[in-house]
Amino acid sequence: MSNTHSYGPSCLLAQENTTDEEAIPKLHTGWFYSSPLPIDDPLSAAPPTGSESLRHPSRPFSPLDNSTIEKAWLECEHGKEAAEIPVGVARLHVVQLPKLLMSPIYWSPVHDIAAVIRGTWFYRDTLLPIEPTVANQLEVGYQELHPWSQTWNDEVNSAIEVGAAGEEKITHVLWPPEAKKGKQRQVGMHNTDPKYAAKHFYREAAMEGSLNSEPAAESNISTRKYATSHVIYVDTRAAFILKPTLQPSEYFGRRPLQEIKRGRTVGIPVIRGFSWKTWDKLNPSKKTKPATKAEEQAPRTGVAEAAKLDICKACRPSEERPEVKDLVLVIHGIGQKLSERVEAFHFTHAINSFRRAVNVELNSKVLKTVLRDGLSGIMVLPVNWRSSLSFEEGGPMEEGDKGHGDFSLRDITPLTIPAVRSLISDVMLDIPFYMSHHKPKMIEAVISEANRVYRLWTQNNPKFHEGGGRVHLIAHSLGSAMAMEVLSKQPVDVPCLSLQGHLNRSCFDFKTTNLFFAGSPAGFFLLLDKANLVPRKGLKKIGAEDDHDERVTQDAGKLGCLAVDNIYNIIAANDPIAYRLNSTVDTRYSLTLKDARVPSSTVGIFASLGNAIKSVTPGVVAPSELPIGQVAKTPMNARLPSQVEMAVHDFTREELAEKKFMLLNDNGQIDWFLSSGGGPLEFQYWDMLGAHSSYWKNPDFLRMVVIEIGRRPGKHYALPNMIAVKKPGHR
Repeated sequence: MSNTHSYGPSCLLAQENTTDEEAIPKLHTGWFYSSPLPIDDPLSAAPPTGSESLRHPSRPFSPLDNSTIEKAWLECEHGKEAAEIPVGVARLHVVQLPKLLMSPIYWSPVHDIAAVIRGTWFYRDTLLPIEPTVANQLEVGYQELHPWSQTWNDEVNSAIEVGAAGEEKITHVLWPPEAKKGKQRQVGMHNTDPKYAAKHFYREAAMEGSLNSEPAAESNISTRKYATSHVIYVDTRAAFILKPTLQPSEYFGRRPLQEIKRGRTVGIPVIRGFSWKTWDKLNPSKKTKPATKAEEQAPRTGVAEAAKLDICKACRPSEERPEVKDLVLVIHGIGQKLSERVEAFHFTHAINSFRRAVNVELNSKVLKTVLRDGLSGIMVLPVNWRSSLSFEEGGPMEEGDKGHGDFSLRDITPLTIPAVRSLISDVMLDIPFYMSHHKPKMIEAVISEANRVYRLWTQNNPKFHEGGGRVHLIAHSLGSAMAMEVLSKQPVDVPCLSLQGHLNRSCFDFKTTNLFFAGSPAGFFLLLDKANLVPRKGLKKIGAEDDHDERVTQDAGKLGCLAVDNIYNIIAANDPIAYRLNSTVDTRYSLTLKDARVPSSTVGIFASLGNAIKSVTPGVVAPSELPIGQVAKTPMNARLPSQVEMAVHDFTREELAEKKFMLLNDNGQIDWFLSSGGGPLEFQYWDMLGAHSSYWKNPDFLRMVVIEIGRRPGKHYALPNMIAVKKPGHR
């Protein structure tokens, strides 16, 4: 496929010229958004904490998005009051018309609501849109003077011959005097309210969304930009805004039009209509090679309509990529209440960065050797269940409690050390809340938010089910305990999703394929309930042979009997909240397994696959102990057990335990440890402060998630370096 734009009739970047003297030339609008992040850049950094979108640079939508938004905007002229247009590479944001605001689709806005601008006139040297009020005044003069006509061209040439006096006559006052508003002020061109301007002067009106809920005050002479300026329209597209000291003057002998015709720049040069060809020249791509490849690998969604458009190939790369088949929902743990006051702690920012890192990882040549054919991308979305919950009411009031005091957490909190108490309330109290009568409320919040996000996803990607789309969960901290609670009651066969029905609050609307625990206290909650991790009966897991064996499986309803194909429990070495899960399956068998380490992304994990990169074997030696570039040797077979050991060994019990582990995870184990920094300078008690929140930035964790989701399913396709290894003396 050619990446070169044709700029012809089928190209969205093309310009059209009119030959009709009387007809107003077609206006090529340019749609921009004011945002801290370019929505088409998968390597964008996390947004700053500022909340005023208009302070951020204006960025153009892609040619395809620009065309789609403009089409929807013009349809509003014919009675369609509102529309929502998905935009961006992965269709994660939506433009609201006629509000002219852009917001995320799948999560609550976190200072990332952006004002949208419909540009009509642009600064020539940057091609950024001119302020709508000024652009509309330029358009008024343009339509009044007809600078596209031969008549106007003759007047310009005549003015140059006459001199300064002639140039004075063809200048146009940008802002008409207050006493002479006349008809111009009745057509709404001075008003940037979308509905008002749309009604009177729709197709040529420049517009801009506002983040302020209160209506803007009527513009006046003191707040207008270029309030005392005049305009000279040179030709069909070009014009110059002149301040008083640059305007034509016979008295001072100023002749700006003559200078302009000689190729000099006088005043502020502006042009009518947006040109993608010019934009590409003024703003050449600064993306690095990894960024470009990551954007190519970014999941493309919601492109069915784009495929129907008769446009050049360079304008529509998105529909060339298959629909996303793997959706990852990430459930956060404790501490998200703190993010309402401290922006840096917001879970959404972490997951947005994690999603961008996934795009980069998928582009790795090494990983492509083990990822399954047809993997079209992995979409990662946050499940912000905590934001809608409040426990300040202290719980439901029972009939017998009416004689007792009605108080909340705020009432019983002393005023001393407020910063520390507030930190504890926002972070640590989620755990005791979960262990109280609030638990059902929290579980319901997780289910509702996950189903809400999933429902939106299926609405925007209707082919997800038809193409065999899979859903995976990553649950962090307390979120893992809640995910375990939900999936223990989750039915094996999920009812068909009805997008018109009420939001399901009792179970997930999807089947979970892979479940990743990160920094999980799930083992502790299983201990409290005296429960075990047990494979679910009848899951129909690929490659499973014993999923109906009642000796190793159970039905829904028992805590720890999860409706998932694979469970992964990833533990940061110094994370004080994380607990093991291997022992909750079978204590004796788990003692025979070596501690498995997540293979290092810097050392590599594919030595067994043609030595694509160097690797280590989990449990044999820590990745940090193996020099980079050295291949770990296959461990020697342990000595054979003696006849006495053989006589007392319970092989039947061990066989059943091994079957359980294989049903719970294709690799025959559940726990993996992330390597710490190690070395003599490591201080565990200092490292533990950040260990619990470090998973999203850990490259080893990232790579493991991508590989286990992206590889072919089934135990026969488990990577050798991920398979469980037994300690010496055990077989």
